[in-house]
Amino acid sequence: MGLTAFLNNTAGIAQPIPSGIAPLPGPFSSRYARTDIAYDYAIGGIPFISGESLRGSYYRKVYTRSFSPIRKDQFDNQQVPGEQSLWGWWLRSQSSFSQGGGSQFLDTTQDPLLGERFFYSEGVDMLSTPGQISLLQTTTANTGSTGPVQLRGANNGTEDGVLILDTGSTVFGALSFLGVSGTTTLYAFPGGLTGLANTFTDDGTNYYFADKTGIYKGAIATPGVAAAKIWNVPSTSGRYVIGWVKGRLVAGLDNNVYELVGAGPGLPAVKFAHQNTAYTYTGISEIGTAILVSGNAGGAVSQIHKFTLDGGGAMPVLTSGVVAAQMPYGEKILTIYAYIGAYVGIGTNKGFRVAVADSNGNLAYGPLIVQDPNNVGVRAIGGYDRFMFIGNQGNSLIPQVGWENPSDATDADFIMRVDLGSQTSTGGQPFANDLMGDLPTTGSPVNSIANMGSTSQVVFSTGGFVYSPNTSFKVSSGFFYTPKIRFNTLEPKHFKYVYLRHPNIDTGDGSIDIWGQNPTSGLELIVAGVQGSSADGAASPFYIPDIGDSQEWFQFKFVLNRNTNNSPVMNGYQLRGLPGVARQVIIEIPMLCFDRELDRYSNPAGYDGFAYERIKALEALTASGNIVLFQDLNYNDSNLVVVDDYRFEQQSPELSKAASNGGQDSNAHGGYVTLHCRVIV
Repeated sequence: MGLTAFLNNTAGIAQPIPSGIAPLPGPFSSRYARTDIAYDYAIGGIPFISGESLRGSYYRKVYTRSFSPIRKDQFDNQQVPGEQSLWGWWLRSQSSFSQGGGSQFLDTTQDPLLGERFFYSEGVDMLSTPGQISLLQTTTANTGSTGPVQLRGANNGTEDGVLILDTGSTVFGALSFLGVSGTTTLYAFPGGLTGLANTFTDDGTNYYFADKTGIYKGAIATPGVAAAKIWNVPSTSGRYVIGWVKGRLVAGLDNNVYELVGAGPGLPAVKFAHQNTAYTYTGISEIGTAILVSGNAGGAVSQIHKFTLDGGGAMPVLTSGVVAAQMPYGEKILTIYAYIGAYVGIGTNKGFRVAVADSNGNLAYGPLIVQDPNNVGVRAIGGYDRFMFIGNQGNSLIPQVGWENPSDATDADFIMRVDLGSQTSTGGQPFANDLMGDLPTTGSPVNSIANMGSTSQVVFSTGGFVYSPNTSFKVSSGFFYTPKIRFNTLEPKHFKYVYLRHPNIDTGDGSIDIWGQNPTSGLELIVAGVQGSSADGAASPFYIPDIGDSQEWFQFKFVLNRNTNNSPVMNGYQLRGLPGVARQVIIEIPMLCFDRELDRYSNPAGYDGFAYERIKALEALTASGNIVLFQDLNYNDSNLVVVDDYRFEQQSPELSKAASNGGQDSNAHGGYVTLHCRVIV
């Protein structure tokens, strides 16, 4: 007799109606209602009598309830051992931040390089020395210019410094020299200029600038002698740019490119005339095999043209532009800066890219490393060592569209450091905020960046201010945010302890503060004024208060505070946590499964074939993987469960009975069923 036929029988003491036993597999809400048989359990509406056995029985069967293990099996192949084996303490640490800022989450199984990134920084040097964080220098504002100003690193014969050309002077322009000593020398400037100087370069000995009247040349070492005109300009448009490259002066005047060699003041023949008369050149630089000239036409079309020197060392005449790089439509180049013969920084209205030159002078550029939603873009680029430095006006540059800096981020003018010695997994270069202007933002773009002569000191200008590093003082404090730490899972965690790694921090070195936040709580102080030996820091963790309990993610803010002019050094940190999910209950239930059974009151139940039909129903229920209802009928308790497995044991052969209705042999398949279930929370 099948289950359907069984349900259609008349109810009685030996054969009650097991409500909800069919159809199977059915919805999880299938429920059994007790009638006159005292069944103990029901699963998916299928009733069973308890099958617990005596303690001394060979086939001992017990009902058990336990919690599921919290271990999450993960293959640990990361650079930091043990950080992917989620057993015991869950660990996450960072000992290097050399992959730069702009990382939202520290999910290292997705991308191992994320373990060396951070979210945001101010006032701290994150990139110079991998594995070491310290405070940056302050800057000194040199005022007195109308602005914007352009800068050129130089040596005036006495000391290293920077030439400052004020392109916004109300008369005709002004040129000065700021030495590393802090002294300023004003240069004599020629008279008779009718327009403001707007472009500037040098050859190490002489400086050159252009205005609407011509191109001028002066000696860096003789500030009292005014520059003299050496070339005329074709018009009074002022759409000019000049650069000293490959041992010669090259100019982009209106839509024409000139190689300014020989005698002036009449211009030589045009080397290249852009077909679009509205095209404006914006930058001139050089790589190992070519001279590069960038420009744009109204912001819609922007290109970099290359000029490869001929066998005699001259620029060839181009009848059509040889394009080394074409920008996406609407992204216009504002400046270019070629560095160490292989890399070219491209500042655009959209942000900043780094290109790599091949042996033919063609450029392959990467993605936007940082972007400017305000379209001010990057107008200034410099370089030293393995880094490029770019202008970050009002701290407006962000890693990608939709990014939000932390609420305590400043809106001051910055320069940003980009590391050419490494590449992130997204194809860009690591970056971090660097020197910051110490005055309120001018609202003007960072217009120029240069080194003070042959030194490593980077100077930048914004508006009429020139900011130079103050080597005598560190900033009073600086900070950085880690990415949001979530152990590669969205489930809640308990973030309990943080270890701080640092060299010895004496009283004279300053201190470190640790803050934390989670999705529901703002920044809260964990510990202030950390000092002491490196051994103490490695052995003594700091307890994270209630803000670390049962959260999807946790984020640290580390603040470095100076003492006098010393900076503490931080090497890294380690976070320890535990899973915060509600643990699942595992139930193991032994149950009788015979054709004919007696309940605790000796009431008979069942019929021929009843055991086998329930076995088949359990198999279908388990195989479906669906959520079902488990009922403990003795306690009137119900739980939604998933049946992970079941086991049927027929412990001894039973005597065959005469075939009954349906062809079954009575008790032919009787035995015990052990059910393994997980309670769904």
